[in-house]
Amino acid sequence: MTNSTQKTSLPKIYSTTALVAYIYAVFTIVFLVYKEFFYVDQTWFHGLMANGLAVISTFVWFGILIVFKLFLNQILHYKKADSLIIAYLVFLGISIYSVGKVLLDSILLFMSLGSGDELNASMAFASTSFSGVIWLMLSTVVMILITILLGNRIRKITIVHKNLFKILGFSLIVLGVCSALELFRVVESEIIVFLPKAFVVAVLGYILNETSKMEIADLPSLPEPVINNVNHSKANVAPQNESVKAEKAAVLKKSNEAVSEQIIIPNVDLNELENKEAVFSYFENLSRDEINRLEIVVSKKYDHIPTGQQLKNLIIYHIAEKRLYDHNRYAPQ
Repeated sequence: MTNSTQKTSLPKIYSTTALVAYIYAVFTIVFLVYKEFFYVDQTWFHGLMANGLAVISTFVWFGILIVFKLFLNQILHYKKADSLIIAYLVFLGISIYSVGKVLLDSILLFMSLGSGDELNASMAFASTSFSGVIWLMLSTVVMILITILLGNRIRKITIVHKNLFKILGFSLIVLGVCSALELFRVVESEIIVFLPKAFVVAVLGYILNETSKMEIADLPSLPEPVINNVNHSKANVAPQNESVKAEKAAVLKKSNEAVSEQIIIPNVDLNELENKEAVFSYFENLSRDEINRLEIVVSKKYDHIPTGQQLKNLIIYHIAEKRLYDHNRYAPQ
């Protein structure tokens, strides 16, 4: 029964990242308050403070997005947003490098002069090179476009938490538009960027938190594309089932008393299943890993582990009972 004792909940990394996302959303609001009411332009200390917090903030956001990418790929099996997230992470890395270089150069300059007053008298804060400005502007513009495109992809997710993903998608679109307005000085206030970003991070964290409470068995599993050797694999399954049946019959003949003491596993009539064709189609297109997972889920219900055709029938019955074939089963009725 070692297989049946395997954990059925999501890895802790997703609930932990949800907590980090909540903290990051609060930090974004605090950073906004600092920039609006306490930040003093053209001073070395505030330049160091603002750029240092910006680098740390971007690093945390980078990590949250990596975990979110893993969540979409490995848990929801949704890969349509994969390339957009990767591109966003690349340009986000460029931003980290650009701002981080300015931060490091400023610290080295301060240490070389040895006096904060002398530094403030000569210059406020180290500036980046012309090429650095170009790269920073380019990465910012590209990230704005990617944010809008990513929001359009995310809002179409209907696998789980359909309404939450729709909110997250539209929030990303709003964030992209507001970032463009602030970048091109249409609206000269960072409030229109910080507030939507805090909301986006909070919704993302809420999705991770709510999904981490679900069991793996209750999460949808998208069927993998049918490949050319499907018929070949089905042909190999039949002889194996026959051999299992023969072996089972031999064991039953030799140990009738032992069988009578076992917990009776119900017989399942697959012909009476609702949406039988959809259930069978879903089962036939399952990957080997997904079948193994369902075997564990079904076997946990009984002291005696079913095998062969009996296990296959119980898996099909489980799919029908939990409506795993219906990807819209979480949608509002």
